[in-house]
Amino acid sequence: MKRTLTSIALCVALAVPCAAAAQTPPAAAPQSANQYNDPAVSFTAPAGFIAVRMPPHDPGDYQERTMVAAFVKNPGQPDQQTITISVENFDNTLDAFEVLTENELRGETDGLFVKKKERTALSNGMPAYWQEMSVGAGFDEVKRFGYVWVDGVRGLSLSISAGYGHIDEPTAKQDLANVSAVRYPNRPY
Repeated sequence: MKRTLTSIALCVALAVPCAAAAQTPPAAAPQSANQYNDPAVSFTAPAGFIAVRMPPHDPGDYQERTMVAAFVKNPGQPDQQTITISVENFDNTLDAFEVLTENELRGETDGLFVKKKERTALSNGMPAYWQEMSVGAGFDEVKRFGYVWVDGVRGLSLSISAGYGHIDEPTAKQDLANVSAVRYPNRPY
């Protein structure tokens, strides 16, 4: 399990290239240390989570899935939890994006099991899917919970992951509850 959690932390750390400062993103809402904001999304991580520095990126242009924010609690510990926000260009339906996210994860990892996927809404009413997944097996199993939604031009994923036994669905929903989204750019859905 330590190897899997270390791999997750390493992936988050490697997603932070230093030379990205040359690209200037459009103006977005001000951010505090535990927030992510762009023209169509606002998320505040719970207390105890530490933001991982991410390179700036144009919030309206994601040719491939891109991690735009990450927050870690108890880094390097057996009970480490990681929250990530990923974005990619997508102008199809919510149902199609939910299937796409599953297929992308299956292509990236072995042993993905989708336990639950249900239609729901974010805190402000934006239609979304709630997903519960397991990755790996035995002592290396990681639980992943999250929301996926579309904003008219992008598909977005907000997820939290931790080693098996270190997170449950009620806690995951509570930790991800402070997210709101609108159609891009700020059009009512």
